Amino acid sequence: MKKSHNKKRNIFLNWLIYNFLIKFVEQELSFQIQFVTDGKTVSTQQMYVVPQIGSKVEIIKFEFTEEITKLFLVQDIIYSSYGSANKAIGRFIE
Repeated sequence: MKKSHNKKRNIFLNWLIYNFLIKFVEQELSFQIQFVTDGKTVSTQQMYVVPQIGSKVEIIKFEFTEEITKLFLVQDIIYSSYGSANKAIGRFIE
């Protein structure tokens, strides 16, 4: 009886910690930011930290079966009226 109770308790605690709390924290601490070049949205990604002007951001694109990584130089950040970053304007570094 005691083993089955402990097993059920452990399953519930694992679900609570990993499936609920971690996902909740990740959703609340991350935000969606658009990367814009020449007036066109190049990519949209979930980020935890707002990139600074002049910093380089690694953008990962999936085309067919291969993963392409490019560096994006941030020239300006546009914030929403709520205070979160919405767009990063810049260009790709060759």
